[in-house]
Amino acid sequence: MRKLLIAISFFTRIPIKLNDVSAEEFYESMILIPLVGVFIGVILYGAAQLFSLIHFVQLQALLMVIAYIWLTGGLHLDGFADTTDALFSARDREKMMEIMKDSRLGAFGAIGLILIILTNWMAYTMILPEYSSALLVMPVFGRTMAIMSTCFSTYAPGGGGLGKRFVEMTQLHHFIIYLVLLLGYATLILGLPGLLTAVICLLPALLLMKNLQHKIGGMTGDTIGMTIELNQTFFMVVFAIILINFPAYFNLFSGLI
Repeated sequence: MRKLLIAISFFTRIPIKLNDVSAEEFYESMILIPLVGVFIGVILYGAAQLFSLIHFVQLQALLMVIAYIWLTGGLHLDGFADTTDALFSARDREKMMEIMKDSRLGAFGAIGLILIILTNWMAYTMILPEYSSALLVMPVFGRTMAIMSTCFSTYAPGGGGLGKRFVEMTQLHHFIIYLVLLLGYATLILGLPGLLTAVICLLPALLLMKNLQHKIGGMTGDTIGMTIELNQTFFMVVFAIILINFPAYFNLFSGLI
């Protein structure tokens, strides 16, 4: 529980004061990031219920975007923007690593942020408020895919920072355990449509991981952020598509919430 609290305090803006946190405790807590996703999902679900009182779904969706960015501090969106700048720079690996380390936001990063935020807003408008239970699963899926990517990758040459320890610590058994728990959790909350969405979204998650390995040579803290954000978006968009095209199927096999 202490390590989970350490992870929550690092990956979210929730003020949790813990005394005498050792470097080893901090690094070991990072492997619990999918459980942090459960925590984030519960808060987002509660926020969605509150915002549903507004009765204007576009505004609800905007507030959800703001709530998520505030809750996570934009930590992973920052990594997404840095990685987007690097990938679309059309430079060699060494130059891309330099771009990722640059604290300045480039044109491609800004465009990427605009597009992913707009896509998330659109997905929220389709799932709120009736299917807001998807918010319980979405952040867990994104963070489980981060475990997958670090499990099957090495750390990119020329990188540095916290992501290096994360990649080195992640083992195959971590991914297997979290994947089994994710699929069960998605089925419990959303029924078979949730399981179907999670299984379908494994493919783009694998393709993203392979692309990052090919372009950059592995994973970094920034690419972990991109992995989380893009896979969350994949999950919401695919789930929304299933809702639109197979509403009767969803109602027949819906989950608990």
